[in-house]
Amino acid sequence: MDAKPVRSPSYPSMSLEDAIVAVAKIEKDYRSSPVDRENGAKLIGYSTMSGPAAKALAALASFGLVERAGKGAMRVTTLARTILHPNDDNERGAALLEAAMLPRLFQDIRARFPDIPVPPENGVRTYLEREGFNNSAVGPAAKAFLETMRYIEQEGASESHGNQSSGKTDLEVPGGGVATFGGARVGDLVQWESQGALQFPKPLRVRMVSDDGNWVAVEGSKTGIPMSEVIVDTPAPSQEHKPPTFEFEEQKATQGFEEWFRAKVGPDKQILISYRGETDIGAKEIQKLIDMLSAQKAALED
Repeated sequence: MDAKPVRSPSYPSMSLEDAIVAVAKIEKDYRSSPVDRENGAKLIGYSTMSGPAAKALAALASFGLVERAGKGAMRVTTLARTILHPNDDNERGAALLEAAMLPRLFQDIRARFPDIPVPPENGVRTYLEREGFNNSAVGPAAKAFLETMRYIEQEGASESHGNQSSGKTDLEVPGGGVATFGGARVGDLVQWESQGALQFPKPLRVRMVSDDGNWVAVEGSKTGIPMSEVIVDTPAPSQEHKPPTFEFEEQKATQGFEEWFRAKVGPDKQILISYRGETDIGAKEIQKLIDMLSAQKAALED
């Protein structure tokens, strides 16, 4: 019998309470107007748009507190402003519960313990382990969920369990329609938006999600894409067996590329950097590469 595949859950890197504290700082200066993502990150305590900063903004998005607002920008959502400036306690409680149940993983855990406002930590961890989640993600995911559940219980928002949500943050996109920002799983068809532009000619299927749920890889590529920049176009059908994976097409992916740099980075590790373009790589491109690698390094260290 095949071993159960190890899964990497996508979950907020902070509790709902911490996310509300963070989004309040953005809302104080910008209300519901668009704000550059880097400026938003600075308002919540990050000096640059690093890996941890991207994780924090992704957490706000996963709770439905911020949404995309055009090229490289976001805005505080109506849901967040309802929590921050409610007409009454009932309205705030309903909004808190809606935000708490937006992360897809939180919905799954809640469905496992429908009659317990705050399930035992051991029970949550055991559930995640039996679902095949990576060991390194079980603790942080359980902590984020339990802290969120304790918060809505403390705020008196846990009685309205009839409130339903899809677990996805629906965002307006240019040309109409909605897109799901973050929360991608293996098998989903996704688009990648970077610096306000879509990077794929057509949606590609996710073949891997990192252990911490903050990076994805798509078919035909080994490059990590920040979960915070992923838009789910078509979710994969729900299934109990091993989710689909896709082989990397080495020759197709490297066609037209030239070797630029090769170096030994460890006793048994080497790197090879190739590029494709009409002109040589210059200082601007090298700096962008440094920024990307720094973000990857920060995410791994975190």
